[in-house]
Amino acid sequence: MSIESTHCVDINAMLPRDSRAAMRQAVAAPMCDMRGSAILATAAQVKARIAQGAQICNLTVGDFSPQHFHIPAALTARIQQMLAEGQTNYPPADGVPELKSAIVGLYKRELGLDYGSDSVCVGSGARPPIYAAWRLFTRPGDKTLSFLPMWNVGYYAHFCQTDHTFLPTSAEHNFFPTVDQVAQHLPGTRLIVMNTPLNPTGTAIDRDVLQGIAQALVDENRGRQARGDAPCMMIFDQVYWRLTRPGVTHHSPVRLVPECAPYVVHVDAISKWFTGTGLRVGWGVMPPYVQAKMKGLIGHMGAWAPRPEQLAVAWLLDQPTLVRAYLDGLQDQIGARLDKLFSAVQDMRAQGLPVSAIRPQGAIYMSFHVDLIGRGFDTNEQIRTWLLDTVGLAVVPFQAFDMPEDSGWFRMSVGAVGLDELDSALERLRTALRTRQG
Repeated sequence: MSIESTHCVDINAMLPRDSRAAMRQAVAAPMCDMRGSAILATAAQVKARIAQGAQICNLTVGDFSPQHFHIPAALTARIQQMLAEGQTNYPPADGVPELKSAIVGLYKRELGLDYGSDSVCVGSGARPPIYAAWRLFTRPGDKTLSFLPMWNVGYYAHFCQTDHTFLPTSAEHNFFPTVDQVAQHLPGTRLIVMNTPLNPTGTAIDRDVLQGIAQALVDENRGRQARGDAPCMMIFDQVYWRLTRPGVTHHSPVRLVPECAPYVVHVDAISKWFTGTGLRVGWGVMPPYVQAKMKGLIGHMGAWAPRPEQLAVAWLLDQPTLVRAYLDGLQDQIGARLDKLFSAVQDMRAQGLPVSAIRPQGAIYMSFHVDLIGRGFDTNEQIRTWLLDTVGLAVVPFQAFDMPEDSGWFRMSVGAVGLDELDSALERLRTALRTRQG
């Protein structure tokens, strides 16, 4: 290879001095107004503090630290085997047949849903099917609907320029909407987004509420079909469904109300329940009449999961005994952390300290309430900063999940901490709260 000259161009000297003005001229709306993740911004601040030597219990990012959590050993071995066999070329845009078939078997065996392989579209994690569903079902100005708080919905609504409504919820209802709330907003709505177990709250939707919402969706779409109008579709994000706590049952809207099957896209991934966030294997399970379009969109994005991981996951999903043994162990690890957090906060509350929590029902999260608004603090951000600086405890305010009010609610995530870290952090929290009370 030859080059014309040994002269090296100083790129920085060629760039505009006003980079912000240049960005706004070059980048198309609405992308020039795109916001970065508030969760990742908080996590970056925490990491910087830790790098400077601060003692911080980091309960911010919804990820798993390999120091504490490992993917199934059988999955590691199978991925290595697939690599050794040379399974490194492009996979089909909607997933290798083996994985699609294994997903069909999983849903039939565990959820009682009999889909075919032509209903499955594999992507690099859960995000591509979620984003693809937004793009497939909405146009700028369309009405879309979700509830507060919930992960990332505001960003997708911004990308797609939809007229989005966030339904307010309350701790009394586990931060889920009521059936009446949803039914009142369905007319004219093109897409509704639901997530259970819920990120950020760690709560699970009540069976009767989900059944009522699914029936309201069917009733709404029957009227639209009679008028020849486009249906309202549902993204049902169940990424955490295999991490429900003992005594909590996960439900699918399609199992509860089969007539809603033409309108529901289930979104799933191994990211959480195999602690494989970096493996990037997820999927959507949907009505087959939309699968080809999602396949095309994910294919054009190049957002397919790597072939070795797909083949390895396909093999493991077809070993239900291995999967169950792994999940039992994982649940024990997660449960030990969540139970410790909840018990300690409840004990502090019983001592008259201004904190409370909702008992975790699924996922790796706990809703944590600090009742100090109007008692020395005006905002969640002030409380968050106090917890970080004074207690060495890093949490995420619900504003990061589009809930606007300063309510004192925060997400605690246990995927990157050890039990000993929690013990010392909780004792520091107890001491700091007692000091504030004098």
